[in-house]
Amino acid sequence: MFLLEESKNEEVVTTFAEFTSDLSALIKIPPFLNFFYPGLLNRILVSSGLYNPAIKHRNILIKYIKNQVCNRLQGKAKYGDSWKRPDDLLQDIIEQENIDFNNVNYPSLADKMLLFLFASIHTTSNGCANALMDLASRPQYMQELYEEQLEVHKEADENGVLPFEALDNMKKLDSFIRETLRLTGPNPKSFEPFRHIDKNAPASKISKNFVLFGAGKHACPGRYFAISEIKFFMHNIILKYNIRTESGKIEGRKLYGPTAYPSPSGIIIEKRKAK
Repeated sequence: MFLLEESKNEEVVTTFAEFTSDLSALIKIPPFLNFFYPGLLNRILVSSGLYNPAIKHRNILIKYIKNQVCNRLQGKAKYGDSWKRPDDLLQDIIEQENIDFNNVNYPSLADKMLLFLFASIHTTSNGCANALMDLASRPQYMQELYEEQLEVHKEADENGVLPFEALDNMKKLDSFIRETLRLTGPNPKSFEPFRHIDKNAPASKISKNFVLFGAGKHACPGRYFAISEIKFFMHNIILKYNIRTESGKIEGRKLYGPTAYPSPSGIIIEKRKAK
């Protein structure tokens, strides 16, 4: 959770949804403009004027976190160790920053939250969309993945909720997702969804042939959570729906700088018939 009960506020939800798309629009600025005007993007992002898409969203977050920050700091000061700690991103940032009640830097708090938003929401949703598109355009793999998910779903409780450990048994789906996300490797233009199963290479593992999450000490620390989200998403889609394209093919992804956006092609989603 990013902001507990405020996460349900319509204005906050809109900011969560629009911030990434507003900022990502800058990626589509033609590279030649930055060639003629070095540092163009940096100048936009550090400006406080109308052309900086982050300012509007920062101000909205500040409006909603002020009371929460005050209440939390007061609660902690009053009740000490017996105070019930909110379990969300805002509280994590407050504790890491060791914030002084009399000198709260609200713009800094909001900026850190927006940074987490930008790093986590559109990246995971793009991964889900790309995996969905790859499966829709390759129906020959649907049955095999469906059978695996049926077997895995036997581990669900009476409410249909899977334990986290069930993710480890989605071997084929994990390999499919890694294949969707990869950029390099042997036969890079050939989609081979199960090539990673016997290579001890889960979708969250970094290597010289899998740089999506970076490398070394700077590798994305949220990659395990991101892959888990994609796997849970695909697990539910595969169990409940048949997905395909009208022609059996799909238009390629759109590349903007280092980002591969999902194909604009449409897909057909049909609910599976009950057996």
